[in-house]
Amino acid sequence: MRVESQAGRFILSFDKMEPGDGEIVISGKMGVWDARTHMTLAEFLRLLGMTLRPRMLGFLALALLGLSRRKSSKPG
Repeated sequence: MRVESQAGRFILSFDKMEPGDGEIVISGKMGVWDARTHMTLAEFLRLLGMTLRPRMLGFLALALLGLSRRKSSKPG
């Protein structure tokens, strides 16, 4: 995943997601730096709600079909 902003372009990678102190903590890296993202339950539910919209569900379904087709078409 990448973030593009006025501050620059950063690559984000996530290693772990777990609950902590009443929020969700996502650990990973932002560029070369270790990073922790803290998300409230309300923020998580909002993100989940955006993911469950028809346009996103269609995108996810097509992406999953594409992945399964690539795997099944590999030789051997």
